[in-house]
Amino acid sequence: MTTSQNPLAKFFRQPAIYTTLPSNGDWYPEGALVFDNEKELAVYPMTAKDEMTMNTPDALLNGESTINVIRSCVPGIKDPWMMPVLDLDSIMIAIRIATYGHMMDINVTIPNTEDKVVYNVDLRTAGDKIDKTPFDGYVPADKVSFKIKPMSYRQLTNLQLRTFEQQRIITQVIDTNELNASQKQEKFAEIFGHMTNLTLANMKESILEVTADGQTITDRVYIEEFVDNMDGATADKIKKRLDVQKDLGRIKPITITPTKEQIEKGAPASFDAPISMDNSNFFVSRS
Repeated sequence: MTTSQNPLAKFFRQPAIYTTLPSNGDWYPEGALVFDNEKELAVYPMTAKDEMTMNTPDALLNGESTINVIRSCVPGIKDPWMMPVLDLDSIMIAIRIATYGHMMDINVTIPNTEDKVVYNVDLRTAGDKIDKTPFDGYVPADKVSFKIKPMSYRQLTNLQLRTFEQQRIITQVIDTNELNASQKQEKFAEIFGHMTNLTLANMKESILEVTADGQTITDRVYIEEFVDNMDGATADKIKKRLDVQKDLGRIKPITITPTKEQIEKGAPASFDAPISMDNSNFFVSRS
């Protein structure tokens, strides 16, 4: 059996740029990441299918569209679900640059005014300003110590979906006339119980190993049982170590200085505006 070469193959999309990762490739399970050039990844422009995928609301909500686009545009990331979240913004910036170029418009509403303006942001500069400090996974806690990992994209997506669901239920409870005050209070207690369980589940998944009495435990059953029974002070140390590093890898906001006229309307002398990679900014109209 012979396999013919597509005569159009030389016209297929090629890598537009190469990018590094804030994680430096750490925290990926074995086989989930293969670098193309030492510590760099090839980044391809989005296809028409990718652009349509990123505009599908349901797929955006559950993270599926982002995963599919990363698989398409950064094939070196073999399992994007296991990608540490601290790499996400850098990857999305790289895909955006590879597809549309390095400049991106962001829409900003000037605080205390009704003025809406468009700012042109250089994504290369935004990427250079990302905090690439290595994630510190060591947590000492009295007689035990922990090795923790940054949140994965799957963790983040699951947490967001379940949090969104609980927030939706809270809104329904507040708005309903079918429950009295006592019944609503019971519902709120139930919801907050679920939220606590979400926090604990996320903490369990973030712990890779526990060391105690010279022994390192990696068994998930033992670790989860320990988390269910550890004291609040120990849990707080783990939470603080995760919280203090939550901005690693994130795009920093830009500082905007309003005009004299805007300041006279009540705008502050300066303010920070987030650079969001959401759909309103990410795509460029081809019309």
